[in-house]
Amino acid sequence: MECALYFKDMDNKDHNNYPKKVYRVEESKMFIEILDENHIQGCSKYFSSIRARDNYINDRKEHILRINDNEVKNIQNYWQNTSK
Repeated sequence: MECALYFKDMDNKDHNNYPKKVYRVEESKMFIEILDENHIQGCSKYFSSIRARDNYINDRKEHILRINDNEVKNIQNYWQNTSK
């Protein structure tokens, strides 16, 4: 089982300072799972190569922060509670 890294995108956040997107990145996959209010469990964004995927992350590096599994769960719970 591969280890996933999670990044919250702080470029677009709500009035409670919660991110509107979280990126899930796995080491050897050519896609990123994008979690948001509409896709709480994730929606895949595919790239032509792992390098293209990494370039996408590097281009966003000023706006993203690495987070752990617990913070991802807290954000997902927040999204679920605010969408009701």
